[in-house]
Amino acid sequence: MLLPYFPFEERYSFTMGTFPLKETDPLVEVDEHYVAEITEKRRLLAEDHGYYFNALPETHLAQWEVLDKVLRSLVAFYPQYFQLTIEGHRWHWHNRLLDEQLSFVFEDNSSLPFSPLDWVGRQVQEDLLLMANDEAVSLKAGQLCFPNDWDLGEKFGKSFLDIHAHIPKVLDPMMLTAQKLMERIIAHRPLWRLNWNFKIHNALDMSSKYFVASRKELAEVGPTLTPDTLGERLYLRVERQTLTRLPRSGYILFGIHTYQNTVANEAQDPDRARRMYQVLQSAPCEVIHYKAIPYFEEALINYLKQNPI
Repeated sequence: MLLPYFPFEERYSFTMGTFPLKETDPLVEVDEHYVAEITEKRRLLAEDHGYYFNALPETHLAQWEVLDKVLRSLVAFYPQYFQLTIEGHRWHWHNRLLDEQLSFVFEDNSSLPFSPLDWVGRQVQEDLLLMANDEAVSLKAGQLCFPNDWDLGEKFGKSFLDIHAHIPKVLDPMMLTAQKLMERIIAHRPLWRLNWNFKIHNALDMSSKYFVASRKELAEVGPTLTPDTLGERLYLRVERQTLTRLPRSGYILFGIHTYQNTVANEAQDPDRARRMYQVLQSAPCEVIHYKAIPYFEEALINYLKQNPI
């Protein structure tokens, strides 16, 4: 089975690659991994809540706006799984996939078992982050369980540009454009984009606390991969990222849904194999190193060459 999204075009692109999120596109997505991923999310939050969730009090309104948008999207696109009944300020939520029901009072935090963003994040596979409506576009709240080599604590309160300060200098113009894009997002005109990387295992939680161990494993395993072994051992990790301006608070909701598949499965499609090869061949060396691809680059290129290019 192929990933629902494929991030590679004909060559490496220096643009953000954003697209309008149409009314026919869900804000959050539900797939066959829903129950397993929600279970994993809740396990992580139970074990180390402060590491995976944080929110400033000033985000109260924005959190409720996120809850509103997410629940309505789930009901609109997956009515067979979710039901929402609204009677004035009293809301009743029914999640059939998890066999859960909850009644609460809208905008009353005491009627929920967790903060609004924390509770609604436990209903979706996406990570949910809130960026402030200020000049810096700073990170003010988030539930982040499935990050790729970062964590909430190290980025919390930082501006958009400071959050991405570690990105290669060759991408600075793109980041400045992205900053302006974030500032100009219009309510009711959300955007989406894709991000990608290759990993030697398919753990969803790849937060900073695992970085040293995972990089050590990569340094040991990556160079041992060959075109014969790489396909089943290497994973393509794709993030579907959404950007939504919340109309009342002005905050930006940044949603991240992580999808993963083995390179072998993706390369079964000759066009996908060809595009992966061409993007890797045309990407700046700074980007290749930033994504830690050199550990297995030669084997990956040779593996993709085995497919029609």
